[in-house]
Amino acid sequence: MRWFSVSVLAICACVSRADELNGHRVELDSSGKIVPWVQPADRAYEEVIQRAWKFLREDVKVEDNGLKSYFSYCCLDLKTMHGGAWPHNPACVYSGLAESAILWYAYSGDTKPIELVKTLLDYQLAHGTTPNNGWQWAGVPYASSDHGAKEYRGANEFQYQHGATDHLATGDGYGVIEPDKVGELGLAYLHFYELTGETRYRDAALACANALAANIREGTWNQSPWPFRVWAETGRVREEYSSNAIGPVTLFDEMLRTKLGDAGAYRKAREQAWAWMMKFPVSNNLWSGYFEDVFMQHYPNNLNQYSPMETAKYLLAHPELDPEWRAHAASLIAFVERTFVIDIPEEPAVQWGANAVSEQILDVNKMGSHTSRYASALALWSERTGDAAAREKAMRSLTWASYMCRDNGFVHVGPVDQSLWFSDGYGDYIRHFLIAMAAIPEFAPKHADHLLRSSSVVTTVAYKPGELRYRTFHPDAAEVLRLTFRPASITAGTQALSLRSNLDGEGFTVSPLGDDFVVRVRHSSSGEIRVAAQ
Repeated sequence: MRWFSVSVLAICACVSRADELNGHRVELDSSGKIVPWVQPADRAYEEVIQRAWKFLREDVKVEDNGLKSYFSYCCLDLKTMHGGAWPHNPACVYSGLAESAILWYAYSGDTKPIELVKTLLDYQLAHGTTPNNGWQWAGVPYASSDHGAKEYRGANEFQYQHGATDHLATGDGYGVIEPDKVGELGLAYLHFYELTGETRYRDAALACANALAANIREGTWNQSPWPFRVWAETGRVREEYSSNAIGPVTLFDEMLRTKLGDAGAYRKAREQAWAWMMKFPVSNNLWSGYFEDVFMQHYPNNLNQYSPMETAKYLLAHPELDPEWRAHAASLIAFVERTFVIDIPEEPAVQWGANAVSEQILDVNKMGSHTSRYASALALWSERTGDAAAREKAMRSLTWASYMCRDNGFVHVGPVDQSLWFSDGYGDYIRHFLIAMAAIPEFAPKHADHLLRSSSVVTTVAYKPGELRYRTFHPDAAEVLRLTFRPASITAGTQALSLRSNLDGEGFTVSPLGDDFVVRVRHSSSGEIRVAAQ
């Protein structure tokens, strides 16, 4: 959500009563710090996710153009519950929902979100992709569109008024793409190929990776390896700088792992983007250039929390790729805390013991999606380092973010900015709860079986009492489970895995967690896994 959309959408810009947060009575522990509003408290995060998915599936309306709102609108007008007059951001929404759906399927076995996301990805492929022939950026997704448009071609320069400043223009412009979103949605396509085996997603991912590899350039402190905005047909740059290199890097990683496409070109582009990221934004904190609906930035000073937190999460998931991962991740978290965990009018930085996070310099409202992202990064940091203070901060911020969801699954952007955006309330919200529960299994529900995380896409999963069966796309992968039973056996294909004291090799570990067990599995011989109580 953006600061200037207040004049466009019907927003209740009022602070809740002292004992309320987003319409919920604030529940506090004996120390006066926030705890979940959902009962039982240990199921709060799961319950918020379920309610959000249900709202998307069942309660979003069909617009006059014959499509449900999220196909052609970024947000809803709260008076009508139909799409609001603001540029749509489909690539961001759909890539976030794709990650959320894949994580949720492994966690729950629920296929309904997968089917929903498939319809969105298929629509983007059919109605929001550049031509395959003759264009500099061929076969890649547009990041934006005009509100209500059935075809995505980049959003027109939308004119708006804010305070004393008149007629500022926002929107990518017709024919303009955002390469960082090419990386993010390209990864979503690739993961859905791995999940479904449907080759249209593989081909779409290849087109994204090929375009990124072909169009990388030398980066400097104010020119990123790919521009933030570029005319797709000609390659002419519209806006130079985006610090969000981690999306394309992650796409190249998975392409190389899956052995698709031009490995040499992908590896070269990945290394070039990585070197630039480490030399410049990781060092100078110019984390600017992510949100689609801000006006053109001639200097990279519209700092945001999105790119540094996604980069920190990547480093914490892959510490072997950066010898200085600990210092870098700590620095990125500290940057976000001092820049975006700040007091603003009507919204303090710390609320009932929870750090509340603002989005970007141009929109400092406290938001659930960004607070939950920060919480997931803290959870990963705590998992990696054992930092108990980070775990506590993660829990309080994640809990604060859960209050943004109403009983009916309507997720407000924040307590003051009470609008509904499909990115801030769903695509870029659900996934962070799942990531945090995987990093800290104590956050997951008690007395329930869940596959919390895999280093590969989980293609099938089946839960039965005393048994869990699943298959990973990559045979070589590792998982984190929270189970109600202590496994008597775990097999990978026909091979029995051994109980180990660590996961330096293929096998599994078991740690008691109250009446439950945290089980960590590592396998390389097969992705067909059976976990059994007897």
